Amino acid sequence: MQKKLIALAVAGLISAPVFAQSNVTVYGIADVYYGFGKYDDNKFNGIESGGIAGSRLGFKGSEDLGNGLKALFTLEYSIDLDKNEGVGTAGGLRARQQFVGLQGGFGFVGAGRQYAPGYFYVAKYDTSAIVPLSPYHKFVGANGSNIQAGSASRINNSINYISPDFGGLTVNAIYGFNEVNQDENRTAGDLAQIGAQYNNGPLSVGLIYSQVKQDASAVTAGTYAIAGSDETKKEWFVGASYDFKVVKVTGMYNSVDDARVDGDTNDVWALGAIVPVSAAGSVRLSYAAADNDTDDTDADGWTVYYFHSLSKRTTLYTGYARISNDDATSHSLLASTAGQGADENASSFVVGVNHTF
Repeated sequence: MQKKLIALAVAGLISAPVFAQSNVTVYGIADVYYGFGKYDDNKFNGIESGGIAGSRLGFKGSEDLGNGLKALFTLEYSIDLDKNEGVGTAGGLRARQQFVGLQGGFGFVGAGRQYAPGYFYVAKYDTSAIVPLSPYHKFVGANGSNIQAGSASRINNSINYISPDFGGLTVNAIYGFNEVNQDENRTAGDLAQIGAQYNNGPLSVGLIYSQVKQDASAVTAGTYAIAGSDETKKEWFVGASYDFKVVKVTGMYNSVDDARVDGDTNDVWALGAIVPVSAAGSVRLSYAAADNDTDDTDADGWTVYYFHSLSKRTTLYTGYARISNDDATSHSLLASTAGQGADENASSFVVGVNHTF
């Protein structure tokens, strides 16, 4: 018995400094829904993952370095709840973000794979909850926008700076290195994005400028750039919301120059509203429209959602969306209903549950 007590005491002495220096949190989202979608005579129904937020598993931590300085890290990975795929399967780790950084009175500086300002701003102002029923999300994705709450706003090889809060105003800037064909053009394919957001009570306003330095001889088609272009791809975003208590209204506008083809400009705008109907429930409405030079097509769509909070961490939701493609051929809602032709409208319905931990 005495030997066991001594062993436990030694183990405690060895492990205590490790725990004292670490502050690690395991977090995540488990989101799954039933979805039904159709266009023309084509239909789909089934169970999908990530209805109002992508399912994920993450680890984050911090260490107090003294004098107000902290070291931070985050490792966050996508998970598909509806199939045999998780962290480390079907395409590797599928990292959403992986970075390490420092935070203090100067703000935050991090390096790794990180979210651009567009991810946070669009997620804040899109009342249709981004996926899978957001026409705005579908339109800006088809337009080649890098200002969106999706993969194009997760920047590899990046340095990110987030300022302190100056009376409700914060600045968020990121630079991502393409790291390809460095001998020909060191900045070819590099992405730069800067955003400023002002939050004051019921009012929120966000502005973003983003650009990719393209080089036809050095940059191939990718998440951020287009192939065969020497034009700098530039885009702007403005979003705003105001909470009147009885209703919260939102608006967004996105414009991309040299979006898919040199000289083309693609525009998307959206309006939304969140209407509380009880202490636990709210109705969410949105409308979005796209005007595309790239293929000279227009499209518009609308959604209606209902959210019901069972607790602070668990939400039930249901929603319906419809996209009118006009003469467009590339806009769908549920991914499994992609492929409709010109003038074919797409509609989708979902019901699901979202749990955060």
